[in-house]
Amino acid sequence: MSAERPGPRKPEFPISLQTPRSHVWRLPRILLVDNYLALGKSRQLEESLASNGASVTVMGSSESTAGRFDEYDGVVLSGSPAMLSEEDSEDQFLDEMNAIKESRAPLLGICFGHQLMGQAYGSRVIKASEPTRKYVDTEVLVKDALFSGLPKRISVYESHYELVETIPQDFLLLARSPTSPIAAMRHRRLPLFGVQFHPERNTTGRPDGDTLVGNFVKACANGNLRVE
Repeated sequence: MSAERPGPRKPEFPISLQTPRSHVWRLPRILLVDNYLALGKSRQLEESLASNGASVTVMGSSESTAGRFDEYDGVVLSGSPAMLSEEDSEDQFLDEMNAIKESRAPLLGICFGHQLMGQAYGSRVIKASEPTRKYVDTEVLVKDALFSGLPKRISVYESHYELVETIPQDFLLLARSPTSPIAAMRHRRLPLFGVQFHPERNTTGRPDGDTLVGNFVKACANGNLRVE
């Protein structure tokens, strides 16, 4: 894997979601990396990003490069049925993992994308004690732009068989749940965020995930997350 990029500018966290007065609003360009084995299964995530004001481009994992990521205001890494704890499963995602390490664009990893980020930065992905497919009450531990406007306890949908084993070096734990000890994390200096749950799977009665997606889109729109 590529070495961590040296000497990035250190943005202040938590990032404000307010758009500067001099900023001219435009649709933020978001790249959605579809990690599903058949393209098109990330449609719900694509629609969630678009409904929150993003102009979305979708591509497969094999097309991932840091240069491609850096063409966009932000990048979202989708879920996947692939199991990173299984032998040789990492190989098909090496390009994406290298791009995660080398890109300077804001990144949000969702479920499998969260696990890819953890593994790219030195943690392991392990089997969960049991599969989870349900809405879970999740405790927000740190005030952060990703959770702006949300209470300390949120209800989000988890659907996974695996987990990031430990917080990677230089990452901060943002949230936890009974079924996911690392429910959300972010890098301490770089605009890298990961959530073990699926924020795009939300309902009128459980809107917290949609708020989180909107927060990421807004943060990408105002440009405060990007590291030059």
